[in-house]
Amino acid sequence: MPRRASPPSQPDPDLATVAAALADRSRVAMLDTLLDGRGHPIGRLARLAGVSPATASSHLRQLVASRLVAVTAVGRERHVRLASPEVAEVLERLAALAAPAERLTSPSQLRARELRFARTCYDHLAGKLAIAVARALIDRGWLVEDPPFSATPALVAWLAAHGHTLDIATRRPQCRPCLDWSERVPHVAGQIGAAIAEVALADGWVVRVRNTRALRVTERGARALQRELGVAVPRA
Repeated sequence: MPRRASPPSQPDPDLATVAAALADRSRVAMLDTLLDGRGHPIGRLARLAGVSPATASSHLRQLVASRLVAVTAVGRERHVRLASPEVAEVLERLAALAAPAERLTSPSQLRARELRFARTCYDHLAGKLAIAVARALIDRGWLVEDPPFSATPALVAWLAAHGHTLDIATRRPQCRPCLDWSERVPHVAGQIGAAIAEVALADGWVVRVRNTRALRVTERGARALQRELGVAVPRA
């Protein structure tokens, strides 16, 4: 009886290359900027990371090779963004494992407080505000915890009323938990999380803080979050 050919073996994931790409503070600073979910020109990433444009370009080549970022042409500029929502999730999980910086300057302490209160995690909300949103949706019966985070028809209908229809053809999950690095509990990600964040930003419920991914809740936003979703905005 002829021997059956064995299927070709799959190579092991090259984790070392990804780990090496993350083992540099300048590259991590660039990735942290990109966690706002937007595309940024290389010059801006260089400035925020405190390196020269030439050094930033060298870093980006390594980040691209590691599949962490993607570069696209926008006119005469090259813009960089995270390669996928999955990259953002990995970075958020690593941040939850990492020890906090030992010595923070006063500006760094302020930035840390702002990020812990509210920020973007790629294209969805994170921080104390995001946890409050998740808890309010669960209490209202619009979000089911078990199995981990699924949206009810009421939440889907609310998003549709605000101009957001879920894409059933995409591979991206409609709703999933994403471990919040600062609060150590999950916030809402996936299409649902992205749509909630888009509503909050588009309607002016939250605004971006300076040139960071931190967010500030407006007075109008605090009222709208309470009225629309039952969210009691936490203290900053």
